[in-house]
Amino acid sequence: MNHSVRRWIRYGALAIAALIVLFAAVAAYLVATFDANRYKGALIDWVQEHKQRTLAIDGPVSLRVFPRLEVSLRQVSLSEHRSDEQFLRLEEAALAVEVLPLLRRQLVVERVQASGLRVRYTRDGQGRSNIDDLLAADDDGQDRPDERDDASPAPQFNVRSVELRDLRLTVQDAKARLLGDIHLRSLTTGRLADGVEAPVTLDANFDFAQPSLHGDLRGETRVLLALADGSVTLRDMKLGYQGNALGVDALDTRIEGQLAYDSRQGAMHAENLRLSSSALLGALKLEPSTVAVQRFAYEPERRSLAVEQLTLDLKAVHNKQPIEARLSWPQLQAEGASLKGSALQGRVALGGAQGWAANFRSDAPSGNFDEVRLPGFEATLSGSGERKVAGALRADLSLQPAKTAVVLEQLDLQAQVQDPSLKPLQIAVKGRAQASSQAAQWQLSGALNNNAFATRGNAAFTGTVPTVQAQGEFDRLDLNTVLADTSSTGTGKPAAAGGTEGTIDFAPLRALQGSLALKAKTLIYRPYQLDDAQVQATLEGGMLRVNTLSGRIWGGSIAANAFADARAQRVMLKGTATDIDVHAALRDVADKDLLEGRGRVTFDLASAGKTVAEMKSRLEGQAAVQLRDGAVKGINLARVLREAQAALTLRKDAVQQARQTEKTDFSEMSASVQIADGVARNKDLDVKSPFLRVTGDGAIDIGRNRIDYTARAAVTATAKGQGGADLAALKGVTVPVRLTGPLEAIDWQVQWSAVAIGAAENTLKNRLEDRLKKELGVKPADSAASATQEPPAAKPRDLLKDKLKGLLK
Repeated sequence: MNHSVRRWIRYGALAIAALIVLFAAVAAYLVATFDANRYKGALIDWVQEHKQRTLAIDGPVSLRVFPRLEVSLRQVSLSEHRSDEQFLRLEEAALAVEVLPLLRRQLVVERVQASGLRVRYTRDGQGRSNIDDLLAADDDGQDRPDERDDASPAPQFNVRSVELRDLRLTVQDAKARLLGDIHLRSLTTGRLADGVEAPVTLDANFDFAQPSLHGDLRGETRVLLALADGSVTLRDMKLGYQGNALGVDALDTRIEGQLAYDSRQGAMHAENLRLSSSALLGALKLEPSTVAVQRFAYEPERRSLAVEQLTLDLKAVHNKQPIEARLSWPQLQAEGASLKGSALQGRVALGGAQGWAANFRSDAPSGNFDEVRLPGFEATLSGSGERKVAGALRADLSLQPAKTAVVLEQLDLQAQVQDPSLKPLQIAVKGRAQASSQAAQWQLSGALNNNAFATRGNAAFTGTVPTVQAQGEFDRLDLNTVLADTSSTGTGKPAAAGGTEGTIDFAPLRALQGSLALKAKTLIYRPYQLDDAQVQATLEGGMLRVNTLSGRIWGGSIAANAFADARAQRVMLKGTATDIDVHAALRDVADKDLLEGRGRVTFDLASAGKTVAEMKSRLEGQAAVQLRDGAVKGINLARVLREAQAALTLRKDAVQQARQTEKTDFSEMSASVQIADGVARNKDLDVKSPFLRVTGDGAIDIGRNRIDYTARAAVTATAKGQGGADLAALKGVTVPVRLTGPLEAIDWQVQWSAVAIGAAENTLKNRLEDRLKKELGVKPADSAASATQEPPAAKPRDLLKDKLKGLLK
């Protein structure tokens, strides 16, 4: 090396040293002269002027320029647009940027740190959010990033590390139906840059009311960003979620493998992906189960789908009965209009005392990308133990990946079921059904133990609960041929006071919503037979409204509507029964033999409670009955009144128990009742017969199954040869008859002690009248009728006047 070269090296080194000293001096000067307050005020004023928000920086602002440009802030807050309400609050943040790359229009962020960040995001149903003003461009005449010279290179994204601690985001998004909080406890990354793979560790908590999501997401992965096509790839994933999600409790799910998503094309790729989960779904406990796929590729723009070695291994327990499901699909490859692959096979089994199993398989697939057809799909059903199942399901199965839908064409189900809760069932169903993650439709026909039916409908699964719209038609639906007979454990005696009755479960009303329309030429359920039955009902928000319940029953017709509210555990029933046989109705509904006759019954009832006993004790409303040509069972008032002579002589009340062989006939009967707290009260009973007129008032305690009622019978006419002489003594006298005791064994008490005085007065009155007529020369009605040629007899009043005149002379 000659002398001149050494000299230039020395001069060069001195120049570099001078530049370094100069740079250090400039940096020292910037740091020494940096006035944070001046920049604070300018920044606060700019935010207020351009964004109409209030910015507050209560903590110190620091600046470093060597070896990198670094700014740190503390205690920062930002208000909502044109409001004093807080939008953002930050405890501490730091940003470090490499200086030299900035000169080349390259953004190289050395470090991003933040802690104690609180942000609230809101959006209404029209899509207006509280960050729209922040995203909007400023109209200040300055150049925008998109207005730069096209020849200038675009800034490059390059972040060497990110460290975030204790970040909370509150979301209130009406349009997306999101409501809740995200708490990012920690997030650390390596270098984040286009095409660079970076390690990421995550610890976050989700607390959402809508959708229901409460749990922790933790784990680690490696992230590869491709900014040009908007794709992200997660490699070596080891992520886990623990908590509740979408109605699933105690969810513990873990995902491993590689997953990539291309946002521009909507494509998804996976390799060696394994998902394992355990959870509680109501009474169903999902034990550790896995879904694994060796390779999966879905590219809708290319109309390509590939699946290799897809396996499912599911285990669960329901009511102490184990459930297993297995599926294996070795290969499927769809490219546009071509498709090839292997057959599908698997098994579903329910263990325990009522176990059954279904082994299924298909032929090799055909079709294309839009529809994967699995012809010859067949599931063989078998069962043992208390529940025995035998049969087969055949269909042409189609998969529609773009719609995530499954279609069953030419469905044919033939099965036999023996279950302790059912009669032996013969099931035959044919038709078509399809389902997706969002909806289902069906159109089926068949028979259930010779009960032919046809049904169609649809279901939607996008809401908080499924919405079902269903229609069904039966020629004859005899539920007695389907449901097992209920063993009679009763003794025929009323339950003891304080006894318990079965609970009423309203929970199913919360599990669904929708509508139901049912028609049946004949609907039979144990004692009831409803012809030309029609039922129309809607269910929403746990409230069931039966708008139409009509048909022909008990020799007449009925039209009613009903309402049930699961929230208040309340039911209501209102309707009219026309020209019905009330004896048959009471026998079927209440198992009572109290009344005969035909006529009209109206009712408007309501109650609330968790058990049948509570429902009875809280019953309220009103009812009315109008009958003709009937009878009151249990006592023959006409016979009892004909035996009045002996009873009146003793002047002692007669008590007798109701006997079904005895009855009091009537030609007309009407009554209404007002019901409150389970007690029905009547004040307007009106019963008419050829010889009697009966009124009354009293109460029936429905909850306690007891009666306390007083009927008042009056003789309106008598006839010879029918005990007329005995009844004549009671003509015009009211006879109280008190009914007491349980409805199954009513005591009838004829209160003769109250009748005796009235009967004696009535007899004395009749005798005085006859004696007076004799003294006045008034002939009896029968003799007067025979003397038709004689002039009309003088009126008793006129004769009495003549006699009195004679006495006063």
